[in-house]
Amino acid sequence: MSSRKSSRDPPSPAPLAPAQAGDVDQRLAASLSAILLRNADDSDNGIAMLDAGDIFLYHNRAFARMFGFPDGSMVGKHYDDMMIWAYTHHCGPLIEAASIEEWLCYVHTRQRSARFRSFEVDLIDGRWLLITEQVNAGGEMVVMCTDITRQKKTEFELKHAHAELRRLALTDELTGIPNRRQLFPQLDIELERADRYGYPLCLAILDLDHFKHVNDRHGHAAGDVVLRHFADFLCQHLRAADMVGRLGGEEFAVLLPETGIEEALFVLRRMVEQLAEQTVDAVAPGFTYAFSGGVAAACHARPPTSQRLLACADRALYQAKNGGRNRINAYLPDDDGAIACPTG
Repeated sequence: MSSRKSSRDPPSPAPLAPAQAGDVDQRLAASLSAILLRNADDSDNGIAMLDAGDIFLYHNRAFARMFGFPDGSMVGKHYDDMMIWAYTHHCGPLIEAASIEEWLCYVHTRQRSARFRSFEVDLIDGRWLLITEQVNAGGEMVVMCTDITRQKKTEFELKHAHAELRRLALTDELTGIPNRRQLFPQLDIELERADRYGYPLCLAILDLDHFKHVNDRHGHAAGDVVLRHFADFLCQHLRAADMVGRLGGEEFAVLLPETGIEEALFVLRRMVEQLAEQTVDAVAPGFTYAFSGGVAAACHARPPTSQRLLACADRALYQAKNGGRNRINAYLPDDDGAIACPTG
């Protein structure tokens, strides 16, 4: 095929002279600048430019509105002066520093620390902004702000929901105290700490006496009242360092860190006496109930595992029940038995 150009092909455009090409480039640049400026002015995002000395060269209306700045132009004003104005007029960023000067010193250590950085800022009125800073070669800094209040609200709601689900998973629904999922991991932590530092540690299992009779005679709703009452009683009378949890049914566990067997027996014996002085009139006028307990020391559980310690305390509880109830028994490792501790 011939490569000759057909006479019917359109003529090629004549090349522009250098002066003409420069004029076109300038017109395109001017047109592009106008478009960008118009879009920046109308943007819902806050946009500002500061020179290398933090003097405002440009800002759009959205930027001023987001920070609560007055309608007048901020061009030519210093960033610090505008932040001080916002601080004194109770708008703009939520500042938790001791003073506006301290906050500005911190800001200056972060500004221009990288050519580009992105961070979130919460405002006094409760809104949240995502701010990006782009530093140009000449030191000018372009700041863009996006309102992310809705996203942050969703984020906080999800965190709260997650925390609530975790709380529900680790809390006994009826009594509001820790359940087995929360109690046993803490027991493992305390066992490891006791073994590492040589601290004493005791675990007690408590069981309400004749609880079935309460349900049979007064109904299951009354039984729930007794369980809640006992949980509250334990929380009120145990020490701050102790931890109580419900194992299930009418059975509870008490973790006593840094507590030897004699001290644990004293604490629990006192609680048996204190419960005997209380009535639960919500069940029936003058209604009283009692509990039995078995307590074991970590130093007596070999190997010192949570399951072994639980088994030792459970064995002591079994003998307390067989010994007449309303008492506390301590596990003795010598004869794999238990000894009763007087309650009165």
